[in-house]
Amino acid sequence: MNLMKRGTIILFASLSMLVLPEMTLAKKAPPPAKEFEVKYDKGPYEKVMTADQYRNELLKTEDKQKALKDIYFDRARELYEAALLEDETFIYGQTSLGFLYLLASIDPYLSKREVLRQAKGRFINAISLRKSHYEAYYYLAVVDTLEKDWDPALNNLREYIRSERDDSHYHLLLGYIYASAKGEITKKAKVEFELAKERATDPISVQWAIRQLKKPQKPGEIPPIKPPTPPRKEYFPRSVSLSIYVPTFTDKTGNEEIRKIPELLSSRIRETIFRNNRFTLVEKKAAEQEGDYPLGVDSVLIGSVINVNLMGKTLLCHIKLIYPEGGNILFSKDFEIPYTDKPMLAISDRDVNRIVGETEKNFIKSEGNIIHISKNYVTVNLGNENGIRPGFRGLVIGKTSQIVIPRTKEVITNEIYLGEILFEQIEERVSKARILNPGRITIEVGDLVRTK
Repeated sequence: MNLMKRGTIILFASLSMLVLPEMTLAKKAPPPAKEFEVKYDKGPYEKVMTADQYRNELLKTEDKQKALKDIYFDRARELYEAALLEDETFIYGQTSLGFLYLLASIDPYLSKREVLRQAKGRFINAISLRKSHYEAYYYLAVVDTLEKDWDPALNNLREYIRSERDDSHYHLLLGYIYASAKGEITKKAKVEFELAKERATDPISVQWAIRQLKKPQKPGEIPPIKPPTPPRKEYFPRSVSLSIYVPTFTDKTGNEEIRKIPELLSSRIRETIFRNNRFTLVEKKAAEQEGDYPLGVDSVLIGSVINVNLMGKTLLCHIKLIYPEGGNILFSKDFEIPYTDKPMLAISDRDVNRIVGETEKNFIKSEGNIIHISKNYVTVNLGNENGIRPGFRGLVIGKTSQIVIPRTKEVITNEIYLGEILFEQIEERVSKARILNPGRITIEVGDLVRTK
């Protein structure tokens, strides 16, 4: 009996030894490579955005997962190259492919590919396409640093700082160059590392700067390298000016003699709004197809005749201006409007202009800047003192450029719209606004905001 027990134990132990290695191997199996959808029919921009996803996975992959690194590197490279075959003038594509090669040059495993020269070529291509593409100068400075060409590295960093990007990566690299050139952490290097620590927004850069400040001897590994800044996709608003819909006014008097006046008055108001060119007028027919109000319209002017004096030929018309989104009422007011019925029904231009003028004065054109971003909301340095009210809309504007018409020499300002915001919480000098369609737009602190 004891022999049977011992045999059973030995057999169980033997089987365990066979099974456990398989379990251990299963645990150590590398994770499968992530797959990202490639929109080949959407042009180079979409390919590069997908390539960025593979590149980001490469950055997160551990050193020991060499096969996975190879997969992510190759997939990113193929997509960057495919995008540049379609459009070799795509500056971000050139810079991103160069950055990928730069990563491979630094990575202990991928460095065997020896692609540093190719990285440098891509950055030079980007600068040849646009000399003011300052980010490429930063990457050239990194290449020079890897090759220990200190003077060219400093020159390229000087070009980069001309863009006024006084960021932590600039100070980290500059401090590293100062220290590496002298073989020790010099006073100048320490100053740069301190500045980098103050300006850093990511923990890796902060930790790297702190480590360098604690080292009494020469620096070790190259500092963290910033990834390329993605291009800011242009936003196309439905209208640059505020859109307004004027439905046909209603008659609440029930008086047959004035039954045509509400339609006449609303029609005259539409004509005047269109002529003044302050608003983008949404036509009645287009609106009726969408329901009560047109889809996405900014404001609605609603009117109703609530009383009539047949002897004095005057109407009492209640008019209010509302924002459909949120239901904010900008103004609500009664207007006494004279009319004539001989030889035909008519309302004077002066009275129509009075109503339109009251509408227009509620929308003050103001310009400010975004001072803070939090998820789908921004803070703008415009408030009550600027005439901002809940429900106002603003366009976020990127860089502007001047276009000269060759024949007439007329200069036209070309503005790039980056998004649209809806003001919700208004204080005296600042306001909080919600980003409309947040997933589609790229907004940054400092961007210009102009109310519609």
